[in-house]
Amino acid sequence: MKMKNIYRLGTLALFGTALSACSFLDTDPQIIPAENYYTSETKLQYGLAGVYGPLSSEELYGNYYSLQISNADDLCYFNNYNNIDTRPDRYNHTAGTAVIYDAWLKLYQGIKNANEYIKGVEASQIDPEDLSTPKSRYVAEARFLRAYYHFLLAQAWGDVPLRVEAATSPNPNDVQLAATPQEQVLKWCVDEIEAVVGDLDPEVDQTPSRVSQTVAEGILARIYLFMAGESVAEVEGLPKKEMYKKAADWAYKVIESGKHHLNPSYEEVFINMIRDQYDTQYHESMWEAEFLGDRTSADKWTNGRIGDLIGLKSQSTNTNYSEWACNYSYGFYNGSYTLWQLYSETDRVESDLSPEDDENNIAGKMVIDKRRIWNLPGYNFQGYSGSHATGGREITYTVNNDKKTGILLQTRSMHRTPWNYNNNFAMRTIEGLEEVEGKFDLNDLVYNPDVMCAIRNAGKWRRETLYENQMSAKSLYTTINFPLLRYSDVLLMYAEAINEYNGAPDDIAKQAIREIRTRAGIQTNESQLNDPQSFRELVRNERGRELVFEGLRKYDLIRWGIFVDRMHLAGTNIPSEAIYRNTTYTDYAATSYANVGDRHIYLPIPTKELAVNHALTQNPLW
Repeated sequence: MKMKNIYRLGTLALFGTALSACSFLDTDPQIIPAENYYTSETKLQYGLAGVYGPLSSEELYGNYYSLQISNADDLCYFNNYNNIDTRPDRYNHTAGTAVIYDAWLKLYQGIKNANEYIKGVEASQIDPEDLSTPKSRYVAEARFLRAYYHFLLAQAWGDVPLRVEAATSPNPNDVQLAATPQEQVLKWCVDEIEAVVGDLDPEVDQTPSRVSQTVAEGILARIYLFMAGESVAEVEGLPKKEMYKKAADWAYKVIESGKHHLNPSYEEVFINMIRDQYDTQYHESMWEAEFLGDRTSADKWTNGRIGDLIGLKSQSTNTNYSEWACNYSYGFYNGSYTLWQLYSETDRVESDLSPEDDENNIAGKMVIDKRRIWNLPGYNFQGYSGSHATGGREITYTVNNDKKTGILLQTRSMHRTPWNYNNNFAMRTIEGLEEVEGKFDLNDLVYNPDVMCAIRNAGKWRRETLYENQMSAKSLYTTINFPLLRYSDVLLMYAEAINEYNGAPDDIAKQAIREIRTRAGIQTNESQLNDPQSFRELVRNERGRELVFEGLRKYDLIRWGIFVDRMHLAGTNIPSEAIYRNTTYTDYAATSYANVGDRHIYLPIPTKELAVNHALTQNPLW
């Protein structure tokens, strides 16, 4: 693994060093649209960094778009029951909700930057002999990003203004632009990317920060799959079935390239992001929104809250942060009981199952999906501290019908804190647990891996100091990157698309599913691979298990035409037994799920946008 080189560009002279590690993206440059500005490769890089910049903003993949807008689905819910705000992840938002306007504005800022950059570069004269990279590649990257920003808008809002020209004046009339139908925006996106895909770098970069040819091919597969879905009107002359073929063809190009592979370790894919490292061996993480620094100083500025808002809860009144085992995290997102069932019950082979579970996969016990172990771990870092005189937490539990009272001592945020109910604990070994003489018998503890399974924190991007740099002070901003495209997603997109197009999976699709499940440590029922309907359900479930918390599931449910039904089902799919749930959290989640209706298939056009662009009208049902 190669540690990410982090440079804050203070002067243009640093750009020669920056390009090799893609660290020119580490700055927050201004777009300089003057036609005669782009006269060197250094300036080309500087301007392109500004086109990429919005991806790494808090408004997009740092928080608003990736988490609040896209991450609340049937497998994940916002758990802060003290929050009464209107929020997209609670589905009580309105057209005036600030998060929605801020994300909209940032996407159009990216489009504006791209338009100005493309116009400026195409009008500039640069001697080809002065360039190590053809000027056409810089333009191709900017055109790709402009199309990608439009795709995000059309996917989330439906009909949106298609802005492909740089504004020539500050005239307010330039703002007036009616919405283009969603299907036409999406068709423009794929046409634009297909036009430039051949000009993008065919080689895999040493970092996933920039767009390569295979990244563009993978994103084309994603857009075509969305176009083939239930929520998008059919494009004239392009039947839905043909879109599935297009999606399969582009996904296959990525597979055929041989440049990407599954990392044998599922957890290492995300540990790399937490550690601020690039995977230069497998290149499974194909494209990431990059976040640098922790805001501890002006030269370590970042806009990412991955791991802080979503992660394992870690909070304490102890401000000696150098002792913490997990840096500060609100842990505002939980996996749902539906997700737990996907891992533990659905699509499992009988020989992998046993009445007794074991976190270490001891022979003879149930084989646990490794993705469940990573994404829904049996602990967070809340600790057992309280107001009790001993400094511990008093609990009541029952052993052989004998009611006992005990005190657990564990310093908060210094040890992994197992989920527990009564004397049942989700881990066999409890770090930092001490017995208070005469009060508690450690032999009473019962290992039960299902404890509190409906309210566990999303563990994909945990801030454990084992992986993330130790913080010297509380920091809510992190260096943890957010994946925009992974190779496992490409494999699953191919499997889905070819099954829908051919009416049956081919051998490549079947092997893709086997490969993903083998990495997860679970067997595959071959009969599910031979029936088209069973295969469709298997692929849909596998997308949930593999890609959960990555902001894709909501749009999968929408394109499959089952979004509202699945959200309502998740809200009522709550275990009745107290050992599996906490009613404060699950009732709060149920309320959010119940809020979902047909209008939530699209976001409302922001009120502020309607106030300035009078050519726009509000989305139906809003």
